[in-house]
Amino acid sequence: MHKRTMLAVAVMMVAAACNQDPTGVTTNELVLAQNAQAIANDVAASRDGGTYYAGWISRLVEALRNTDDPEAQACLAEARELRLQAAAAFQAGDRELARQLLRASFLKVLCAVVEVFPNAPERTGLAVDQAIERIENFLGDRDAPRIRAVLAHVKELRTQADAALADGDKVTALALNLRSMQILHRLVEHVRDRHTDHDDVADQEMEGVQL
Repeated sequence: MHKRTMLAVAVMMVAAACNQDPTGVTTNELVLAQNAQAIANDVAASRDGGTYYAGWISRLVEALRNTDDPEAQACLAEARELRLQAAAAFQAGDRELARQLLRASFLKVLCAVVEVFPNAPERTGLAVDQAIERIENFLGDRDAPRIRAVLAHVKELRTQADAALADGDKVTALALNLRSMQILHRLVEHVRDRHTDHDDVADQEMEGVQL
């Protein structure tokens, strides 16, 4: 009995030590990440937000399908053609080309979005900024290095998006803003799984858009 008790104590001490490992992710930071992700999702689910793929983009699909805007229709036709080419490339075993074509197809969808909803880049940018501000206020001075690293990266994406918008490239600006919110939408996974390429994870999810 004494040996079992000692063993249990030893296991608990090892677990506690691992939890404080500066190279790992603490349980506390995962809890903070869950709350921060909920904040981002709350912003995205609001009437003025809704900027991550599973929400905002999917709600636009029906509007895009029914649009009579000729420029938007042209963008969507190109998007469908590029997706067909991507499927063919995948079947041929060229995964890299397939990925490039899917990316181009997604940008064409965003081209249609901007045509129908010209203020989409500004709106999504404001939503991302609001999510960042609310998450930082929630964190306060708590120790959360991985979360803060993700937030710093998202801020860089927002800077790039604003620069693209200033240059008149609304599609790129929208794509970067959507990527930003998608990263926040998956914050727990990015922190827990230690993703090194947040952009790639977010882009692959968003490029699954189909019309």
